[in-house]
Amino acid sequence: MTRIIVVGPLKSSYIKDGVRQYLKWIKKFERIELIQLPLSGDLNKTPPSIYKDKDFKKFEKYFPDSFNVLLDERGEQMDSIKFSQFYEHIKSSSGAKFINFIVGGPLGHSDEIYNKADSIISLSKLTFTHELAVLILLEQLFRVNKILHNETYHY
Repeated sequence: MTRIIVVGPLKSSYIKDGVRQYLKWIKKFERIELIQLPLSGDLNKTPPSIYKDKDFKKFEKYFPDSFNVLLDERGEQMDSIKFSQFYEHIKSSSGAKFINFIVGGPLGHSDEIYNKADSIISLSKLTFTHELAVLILLEQLFRVNKILHNETYHY
């Protein structure tokens, strides 16, 4: 099973509508679980390193039996075809029970999360909010499934 694990709630109605729509379309191919973790406190009152460490502790329980893909603008960039090959390879040969796509919070990721990552990929060199990153990732996972099932994926 694939999980998208994100720090912070999805608040914007247009994002939530898009996420629901993509999850509905993807359901034809596979089940994807969206896990929204709470923020780790007040950004103005907590030092960044402590904030990121708190985020890591929330992610930690999802690491066992998982192939962990960290989203980071410095990660490997792929086109949709290569991403579909990457995804299929993980599903078929990693032996993992779960594929976790990890979307960081407002301060990014802790060093510990980078150390636990099996792969680091980038959606773009641009930085996106966690909400947009989730929506873009879901769009790409829908496209991946269309590609892997030999269906038209350009609209």
